[in-house]
Amino acid sequence: MNIDVKNYPDQDLKMLVHSLELISARIFESVVVTNQTACANTPEMNTMFHEWVSCLGDNIVSLVEKDGVIDPVAISKKIGVSSSTVLSLCLTLHREGKINISSLSAEKTDVPNREICGCIKG
Repeated sequence: MNIDVKNYPDQDLKMLVHSLELISARIFESVVVTNQTACANTPEMNTMFHEWVSCLGDNIVSLVEKDGVIDPVAISKKIGVSSSTVLSLCLTLHREGKINISSLSAEKTDVPNREICGCIKG
């Protein structure tokens, strides 16, 4: 949306309304997806999901045993999930006592929130 400096207050309000429309649509979409997922949560689907998570966790444990290092970006490329998912799996494995996270290395970035859809920013 272009900003018209001659009519700034109206433009500001239009941008706010547009942002609220995008957020409302995203929330509605999230509710629909959550409902669809909940409706599909049969015992078989639940078992398959847990087996999939277990398989990913086993891959991470194997990499830790081999290298002793957790590189979320490299692991995510290797097993086909996001680096955020790898971090979540690592925390789960740590809580379960399957791995011990003894240190973390991080760097500051200016990357936008990876979990937020780009359409909300639009």
